[in-house]
Amino acid sequence: MNHYKPKRIRWGKIVAGFFRSLAGILERWPLLLIAAFILSPVGPHMLLNYTYEQRGSYKYMLSCQYLGSRGFVHYVAMGECPYFKIIDSREFSKR
Repeated sequence: MNHYKPKRIRWGKIVAGFFRSLAGILERWPLLLIAAFILSPVGPHMLLNYTYEQRGSYKYMLSCQYLGSRGFVHYVAMGECPYFKIIDSREFSKR
């Protein structure tokens, strides 16, 4: 008859498994980056179109249309439309 022998928790093995799993996930960082770009509503947007009004020799930008991972975003500018902008697309109307 065998006596009950409780199994030891081997913390070193658990920690090593955790770091091995973490390394496996970080090995696929390009896929994680692409997934974050597609899923996140906040991201880089590129200027496509803008309307302006001429004030002397200066173009005063009135509104801008940007293209990002979630489609087109209409952004009301206050005189300036940078070519690339980080925009939270939940705050602006989509067209």
